[in-house]
Amino acid sequence: MRKIIVFLIYTHLRDEILRELKSHLEDVFSLETEFYGLSIDINDAYNFTRNQYLASKIIKKMFPYKNNWKDKWIFFVDVDLYTPGLNFIFGEAYPRYGIAIVSLTRLKPEFYGSKPNERLFTERLLKETTHELGHLFYLHHCENPNCVMHFSNSILDTDRKSKYFCLNCNFLLKANMLII
Repeated sequence: MRKIIVFLIYTHLRDEILRELKSHLEDVFSLETEFYGLSIDINDAYNFTRNQYLASKIIKKMFPYKNNWKDKWIFFVDVDLYTPGLNFIFGEAYPRYGIAIVSLTRLKPEFYGSKPNERLFTERLLKETTHELGHLFYLHHCENPNCVMHFSNSILDTDRKSKYFCLNCNFLLKANMLII
C-alpha cells in the first residue's frame, strides 16, 4: 500500500496543524499519511553567499534510504531554500525518486513583517505541500491561477490559488495514480 510520509527536520508543528494537513492530504490523494521527526545534518547544503540552503542537496541525502518507491516522501524544513536560477523556492520535488521538500520559512506571515497568523500559515502549508506532492505524481505547473499546481512566483500567488487541483489537473492526478 502506498503512503505519504512527511518528515519534519528540526522543526515542530502544532498537532492541530498536523491533523488538518493529514485530513487534507488523505482527502485529496486518498493515501494514508504519516508524520515522523527526523534529524539529519543539512549544514552542507548551506550557501554562505546566499544565506540559503540548496534544496537538491537536502533531498539527495535521502535517496539511499528510500526502499519503497511507491511511497511519497516530503520533508519540511524551517530554512530558506533555493535552486540555481531562482531567488528562492517554497519547495522542490524529484518525481523519479518520490521525494520532495517544503520550506516553512517563507510561508510564515512574520517573514514578510506581518504578525504571526496560524490560519494563514496553515493554508499556505496545505497549498505548497499539495503542490509538491502533485509534482511527485508527475503533474506540471498549471496555467489556471486558481489551481494548486499554478507556479508561485511570490507568496501572493500562493495566497491567491486554491489548495485543490483544477478539473484538468485532478483528472491527470487520478490517471497518474493508477500507473505510478
